[in-house]
Amino acid sequence: MESRSQATGLAGFARSLKAVYGAFETEPTTTDGQAAGGLAPVALGPFDGFLIRARAVRSIRPALTEQWAARAFILMPLAGDLVVDHYDRKVALTGGDMVLMDSRAPCIIDAPTRNRSVVLGAPRELVNQLRADVDRLYGLPISGQHGVGRMLSAMIRTFTTGGAACDARDSAVTLSVTMAMLDRALEDRPADRSLSRARADAAIARMRAWAETRVGDPELDVEAIAAHFGLSRRSLYRLFAEAGTTPGHWLCDLRLDQAHRWLGARDDYRSIGQIAYAAGFNDSSHFTRLFRRRFGVPPSTLRR
Repeated sequence: MESRSQATGLAGFARSLKAVYGAFETEPTTTDGQAAGGLAPVALGPFDGFLIRARAVRSIRPALTEQWAARAFILMPLAGDLVVDHYDRKVALTGGDMVLMDSRAPCIIDAPTRNRSVVLGAPRELVNQLRADVDRLYGLPISGQHGVGRMLSAMIRTFTTGGAACDARDSAVTLSVTMAMLDRALEDRPADRSLSRARADAAIARMRAWAETRVGDPELDVEAIAAHFGLSRRSLYRLFAEAGTTPGHWLCDLRLDQAHRWLGARDDYRSIGQIAYAAGFNDSSHFTRLFRRRFGVPPSTLRR
């Protein structure tokens, strides 16, 4: 059976929201005295959240603190419409549409008519790892009417039903599948299919500044870069794809560029093999092949 929220008057609804989130204000959107709302907990595996019923209510939430600061939210109306003002964006949602919300930013949610919605809390850290520009995607609508968005919407609907509790493995699978579908649904937004080249170049420039001081570190690899900048491997590859390359090729070129500078320096008396090793190459023959491929000449040319 679906979890049911008990509808109460506006004051009771406000008290319920404050009891859960610690801070929330409500106000009616009409003067006919029909404003009301209620909420009931829903949980499945790694998610926590609430089934919310509201009518003619505006809910005003500040940035959340304490335990909620580590969460991000997926808000989806199951029936009726919502208007969400978040991250300086005002979007209208109909049944099945979704919006990704940041717990650390305030929001205003209008339920102009009878509405039933679900809000699910997910680890903010995992949501932020979906892509480097996730902050640009908070507050943007995700259509639940087609493609992966429709599949994600259908799965979220199942979270409002009862059933047996998930064990640890089921919870991990549920979280992984939901995050993958959310990532794809965000990617399918026509205006946000990928990072802009300017944003990608700026992010990669920060990575270059960090990596250039570590080119000789044998631990410097794609995984180390992703970990340092708080990105998943998939997000890192998407970032570099926007710039027309891969993290592995970029890192190799970074090391070759550094070796080229050292080889061209008149006051650097190290051997080619020593410079290759200092730039992160353990095989001097392999280094020579890569160097010739990138610069069109062997490294020995710069030492003549």
